[in-house]
Amino acid sequence: MQRYLTSLPLFVLLMGAGAFSMILPSILAVDMGRYAIARDFFYAMLLFLILAVMIGMATINTKVTNPTRSHLFTLLATFLVLPVMLAVPFHRSVGNITFLDAWFEMVSCLTTTGATLFDNPYRLAMPLHLWRAEVGWLGGLFVWVAFLAILAPLNLGGFEVRAAAAGADRRLTQITKIADPAERLFHFFL
Repeated sequence: MQRYLTSLPLFVLLMGAGAFSMILPSILAVDMGRYAIARDFFYAMLLFLILAVMIGMATINTKVTNPTRSHLFTLLATFLVLPVMLAVPFHRSVGNITFLDAWFEMVSCLTTTGATLFDNPYRLAMPLHLWRAEVGWLGGLFVWVAFLAILAPLNLGGFEVRAAAAGADRRLTQITKIADPAERLFHFFL
């Protein structure tokens, strides 16, 4: 299983994780009797899981010439493109906001900045609050994993200061310097 997952592009894995996480708000909405919200999240989950599987099948075992550049572009796409996918069920469920507002809400949740367009918490149903919290939690997890698995070996994101302070004779662990980026991501995720 690990070999199959590490052979997929990181963005496809993130799409799959984001799509699969839409099941929790759907279950909560069914439990609360909010069937329209449950349907929005369930259909979005199906749509984006099928899309992630199709993209995954098309790109599995694709050899990347520069994995570092690929992972840095994935970081950028995660914070710009992935919120588009995450905003679809949110936009459909809220109903009276623009898609740009829903995208902004998902970007702020994914980056855990705390910016929100909804000052009144009673304006949103509980499954939508769960979705915002879940996206925030997954975004925080992604930042930690990306920080350790992608930015540390490149001496970026504050690691350049540590590398300069430690001197040239200190080395990072073997998993950080020798392992494939996909293996590092899987290792730090676990």
